Amino acid sequence: MTVIQNPELKELDRKILDFYTLSERYLYNSNNQYGRQIYKAQLTELLKEAERIEPSSEFDMLISRNILSNLVLNDLVIDYFTDPNFSLSVEAFFTIIAGKGAWEYLEQKVRNPLDELEWKYNEGIQKRASLRISQFTDEAKEAAKLHLPNIKKVVLEYGKVKGYLPEDFDINTLFIPPKEGQENSSWQSATHTLNLASYCFEFLNLNSRIVAKPGYAYVVAFHEIIGHAANDVSSRCLPNSIRFEETNSITPTKPIVEGIANYGEEEGFKFLRENKDELGITEEEIELIEFNAALGHYSLCQSMYCALIKDKELRDKDFDGYKHILELTNSPITARNFKLHFDQGFVNKWRTFGHTLGKFHYQRMVDRVKQKFGQDYLEKNKKDFHEATLKGVWSWVVYPEAVCYFLKK
Repeated sequence: MTVIQNPELKELDRKILDFYTLSERYLYNSNNQYGRQIYKAQLTELLKEAERIEPSSEFDMLISRNILSNLVLNDLVIDYFTDPNFSLSVEAFFTIIAGKGAWEYLEQKVRNPLDELEWKYNEGIQKRASLRISQFTDEAKEAAKLHLPNIKKVVLEYGKVKGYLPEDFDINTLFIPPKEGQENSSWQSATHTLNLASYCFEFLNLNSRIVAKPGYAYVVAFHEIIGHAANDVSSRCLPNSIRFEETNSITPTKPIVEGIANYGEEEGFKFLRENKDELGITEEEIELIEFNAALGHYSLCQSMYCALIKDKELRDKDFDGYKHILELTNSPITARNFKLHFDQGFVNKWRTFGHTLGKFHYQRMVDRVKQKFGQDYLEKNKKDFHEATLKGVWSWVVYPEAVCYFLKK
């Protein structure tokens, strides 16, 4: 059952996406006091409405809990940025909006830098440095475009064979040339378009021929299509408040959306290894892409943690961020860089919330499902499990129970 039974909840579900849009607009213009009055007035009414509704089914209960979780957690983030009398400590605030263990997750990453991996990655790319050419050249752009048809064909076939995408599902593909301030790859739901940015390719001059190596482009395409697009398609017949909509991308849902996409990325690496000869990609190239992905995730965690520590310095005058980072890392260079060069707070890093904590929350969901159904069940029902993970855009608070619900049904 994926239909709301309670008429009042159905009406609230109809209205909620408009409010998510309003809160997002206000968040990007949070100095506007008039906007704050409008936002808070609507939030108060929606919370009253949500709290008085009696769900009529188990599915209603999930939808009701999800709406309340989204409203409360998203509002806490807005208050953290805008309320001069905000009383929670930085650690307490982050634990509420990101979940128990999230602060420690970031701290553990910062405490254990990937020095060996970074060394291997840097040594690996140095071997290719003399062959690399600028992504801004016309020859590089044309070389990249040649790969788009095959990337589309491969990823769609994979998704359909695995059952993640409908048989009639189709997409457009666009190559996004490099710009100042590099543009990201993305899935555009409204137009069914995969945008692949130039950074997804490595451009080399091999025997006087310009070649675009597409290894990372395949991984990104899996992230966007087996992750985001599959999540999008699987959510279209569900209630408004859990559909894959740009307006539904609020703080509590971001880690789930990106956690699902990260699973797609892992599928991309498996595919590369199984088909590397056919695709003309070497094991060394795949390893470098994996190293780069791991280092990228570490960088996100480090950056968000440092942003929170910077906020802690501002809010707690007795706290010394330099000493804290020095004690945590035992690295004077890291502590010095934090003190002299790192100048951002959580408000600057908020947009990376989903990418930073996607793995963390996806694993929490997996652990909850294992606890409820057992490891053997997951091994025998991988397809059903993954299909259940794609249904809906949920708050991280409710997502594990939602996956269990769909598996049970």
